[in-house]
Amino acid sequence: MSRMAEAIDRRGRLVVLVQLAALVLLGGASLIHSLHAAASAVAGVLVAMVLAWMLRRSMARATELAVEAPQRSMNTMYLGAAMRFVSLLALMAVGLGVLGLDARFMVGAFVVAMIAGALAARGRDSGRPTTENEN
Repeated sequence: MSRMAEAIDRRGRLVVLVQLAALVLLGGASLIHSLHAAASAVAGVLVAMVLAWMLRRSMARATELAVEAPQRSMNTMYLGAAMRFVSLLALMAVGLGVLGLDARFMVGAFVVAMIAGALAARGRDSGRPTTENEN
């Protein structure tokens, strides 16, 4: 595994931890309203966690391909984005349409978990060399 792929993996683990904290906090806070609201919030965070996991996998795979086959690496990123979009639509349709979860809590928790994950992923740990002499 390359240095950049390891950095992506480290950031991915941090995002998962932050989203697990969001799962507990949002699920617990939604219990004040009702058990159905809590289940909806938990489902929203779980959707965000699945999408973060998919992003982590496709970015690690694209990073590994970048040196040898830049075009395949770019195609991997585009395919990953399309798969995440379709997965988002399918998971939201199952949650809202099939399971009948509360849209306010599911979508709200999803948005909060995605923002928390994005903020957790910020930083300087990209795995890139910091100077030209480093490899």
